[in-house]
Amino acid sequence: MLNKIKKTFYADDFSYFIRYFGLFTLIFSAMTLIIIQVMRSSLYTTVDDNLKTLSLSPNSVADLAYRTTGQQSDPSNKVSNGQEAGSVPAAGGGPGDSKPDELGKANVSSNTFALLLDEDYKNISTSKSDGFLDFNSLEFNKSYLDQIKQVVVSNSFGQTESYRAYLFDIDPNDVYPDIKYAVVMTSISQLEQTSEKHEQLIAMVMVSFWGISLIASIYLARMSVKPLLENVQRQKAFVENASHELRTPLAVLQNRLESLFRKPEATIMDSSENIASSLDEVRNMRLLTTNLLNLARRDDGINPEYGEVEPEFFDTTFANYRIISEENAKLFHSENMIRRPVWTDSILLKQLMTILFDNALKYTEEDGQIRFVALTNDRNLILRISDNGPGIKTEDKKKIFDRFYRIDKARTRQKGGFGLGLSLAKQIVEAFKGTIAVKDNKPKGAVFEVRLPLKDNKKRSVR
Repeated sequence: MLNKIKKTFYADDFSYFIRYFGLFTLIFSAMTLIIIQVMRSSLYTTVDDNLKTLSLSPNSVADLAYRTTGQQSDPSNKVSNGQEAGSVPAAGGGPGDSKPDELGKANVSSNTFALLLDEDYKNISTSKSDGFLDFNSLEFNKSYLDQIKQVVVSNSFGQTESYRAYLFDIDPNDVYPDIKYAVVMTSISQLEQTSEKHEQLIAMVMVSFWGISLIASIYLARMSVKPLLENVQRQKAFVENASHELRTPLAVLQNRLESLFRKPEATIMDSSENIASSLDEVRNMRLLTTNLLNLARRDDGINPEYGEVEPEFFDTTFANYRIISEENAKLFHSENMIRRPVWTDSILLKQLMTILFDNALKYTEEDGQIRFVALTNDRNLILRISDNGPGIKTEDKKKIFDRFYRIDKARTRQKGGFGLGLSLAKQIVEAFKGTIAVKDNKPKGAVFEVRLPLKDNKKRSVR
């Protein structure tokens, strides 16, 4: 178990996992805090608006205060406007009620209560705590004036309830000479319970997404590091293969040169075989290092430099291939079906054609035949080269474009091959955003087909 933890901690993708997971955690934490804060800030908006609207009708607040405390008369027990002692002032029916219609705009629920205060902020709407709620335990002061405050009231069961309270002043009049202030309150205990449940639900959802982000972080970390690991693996394989290819010629050179020291009196003619073998290996090493240098440069990116290539370019190239084929006792057939200029990179195109021709030449026996065709259609420049050599097995077709891969290593070494040509050809084709494929040639041999997208020259389509 400890070893697994260590392997995980020191894994190549662990640092990427920490970055992604930390980012997801930060995002989801910020979202959770923002949502909860928005909920809390908007939770009491309606309640507070109702309290302020209700405060615009002082007589209605007084009426609500008497119903709250269970009394049926005003504190001064005075009669005004034809009302008898002990009667309840009509809502909006006194001289202190400046806006009688405002009560209708407020949402007065059964959880809304009111208290009347004197100039010392003492409760005068009830003299004792004989109701369900202990309003006399509430204490007010100047800091409550015209402010929305949250207060706690105890009930007869010893439990507490939360209220939003708004304290405002009432101008004294003949009906209510001792009343200076009033407080309207609305219970928010249910709102808080509902809000708490919502917050818990939000937290659970965010934790679920946080768990999903854990899996997503692992996936993204592996996907991010995968190209890097593949590149490192390719570089490692490249160095190993290059070292292997250089090891053989260096060993041959060492043996041949040491044999010369063992025969100090031998003439150049006597040592000609050793010298010739050494020169062959030096040529192979020079070719190998040149190919490695080309591949290293190509790894930095191939940027084709497009220009107009005339059809005669293919005739000239085919003529050179014909001469080389005759020198190697091979038959070469070519067909140039291109009738109009094409817009491409002539240098890369010639290098690609030469690699394909050289590959066919190596794998074609004496008196073999090579056929090279160049043509165009509406969208592509097509190069098709075929031979009647031994062909390529199905399992090898997927690997022949890998660096240093050779079907017959011993046979290819004798012909100066290192397994780098087709890899470079594929890079060139990909630089053109084209495709290269290999298939069987009937009755034997192989066919390489390259399709390169045609480019427009001066906004006209080239065919």
